[in-house]
Amino acid sequence: MRHGPFTIMDIIRSQLLNPEFSFLSACHTTPSTDRAIHLTAAMLFSGFRSVVGLMWSVDKEAARQIHQEKAR
Repeated sequence: MRHGPFTIMDIIRSQLLNPEFSFLSACHTTPSTDRAIHLTAAMLFSGFRSVVGLMWSVDKEAARQIHQEKAR
């Protein structure tokens, strides 16, 4: 991010109006760790109706194709 790292608190404080869908195509956006909240959960907590997060590495081309298909 141009102003520093994008944090979970940034998402929670964003107060987006009716967010519909979030596709987190970076690897490991939904890790199975002992953290209290992860990025995918933060998006849901912030009001997104649908969120796709990843627990494993993802091929960049596959992520691009999924994103393009969802954007149609």
